Amino acid sequence: MDPNKAEISRLEALPQDLLGEIVAKIGAKFAEDYHNCILSCKELGASANDERVLKTLNFAPLVKKPLSCRKHLLIMKKCLANNNPDAHYIKGIIWYFNLDHCDVGLHHIGIAANGGQKEAIYMYAMLLLCRRRTEEGKTYMSQLEWAKDTTMAETCWKQIKTSLNGIRVARKRCYMISLRNMKPPDVCHPRDLDNTCEKCFFYRQMFKFIFMV
Repeated sequence: MDPNKAEISRLEALPQDLLGEIVAKIGAKFAEDYHNCILSCKELGASANDERVLKTLNFAPLVKKPLSCRKHLLIMKKCLANNNPDAHYIKGIIWYFNLDHCDVGLHHIGIAANGGQKEAIYMYAMLLLCRRRTEEGKTYMSQLEWAKDTTMAETCWKQIKTSLNGIRVARKRCYMISLRNMKPPDVCHPRDLDNTCEKCFFYRQMFKFIFMV
């Protein structure tokens, strides 16, 4: 007997609920493996619409290139309906920056941030800070534990720059006012990465975001 067929037979014998859990774990790691998985046999393919799969499906390639989601509107719609953080983050970027519907975009980025998507947490914090919702922005940024180590925040920023590449990011007047209000006193060292107080940190992050540096 073909060993590959034997493996498929074992899968066919598993309960559909367990198959859904298996597909969800695969999809949460790698989108390409998820695609191959649901095509491998009809039992696994039947789990493609499982809410656990749709809620956790990894959209890493689309997070890097949000505008390319137009080629995947059906799966995006299903995942949005199941509160997939990546899907909300992608939609938020498109609505906020590309379509200039800031309130709608901020809403979706907020859902992604509340769902634990790290880049969305950073993005949401920056937008709140730039829109003069300072304390809310600081609270979200604290989830990245920047006071202990700024590595996570810096990594998120690099990934966000990749996501926003090719998308026009407007310098709104309220951003500039917020940046000016956040400027640290002269005795601080906003350019000194090894000597960062709270005000220096937020000022530096806002400056990078507003001027895309």
